[in-house]
Amino acid sequence: MPTLPFPESLCHLCAAPPKYVRTARSTFVLCPLVPEKYPRQPVTSCPFYRPPLVETARLVLREATPADAVPIARLWVAIEKASGARIGQIGPLVQRIDGVDELEVSYHVDEPHRRRGFAVEGAAAVRDWAFARGHDHVIALIREDNVASQAVARKLDMQPGGCVSHAGAPHVIYRVARR
Repeated sequence: MPTLPFPESLCHLCAAPPKYVRTARSTFVLCPLVPEKYPRQPVTSCPFYRPPLVETARLVLREATPADAVPIARLWVAIEKASGARIGQIGPLVQRIDGVDELEVSYHVDEPHRRRGFAVEGAAAVRDWAFARGHDHVIALIREDNVASQAVARKLDMQPGGCVSHAGAPHVIYRVARR
């Protein structure tokens, strides 16, 4: 990649991620989060700045911002690196199961981005992130009729266990222990 304009700018480090618009004489930083789209550079402070929490070969996972307007505010946003598109939400969630707090690897990929391996890639990264922080196991709560999510869980070496009522519907608890 050519030299970035204003290398000290937070935009280059943000998990938004920025796009670079090149003209014959300049390079502009296009931000998908700020209202003005092309913020005055260098940006040294930004209320929308979110560092990447986890990166994979194709994804950046970061905290949600108000501008994301996502269904689960406490779940990370998944951004495809190649396009900069938000493809869904993938991240850790603490769930109370039978009075015990469990760390869930939660993955919700938007319809246009399904069947491309994003759920497995992102969920595996979140599982590994959790294990690196000392969790001895993680779970996934999956509706009994959600065959696609069950396949993702199996690819993460998760095994089905008991059932629990979650969000008003029966869910199977998939679990994998750190090795």
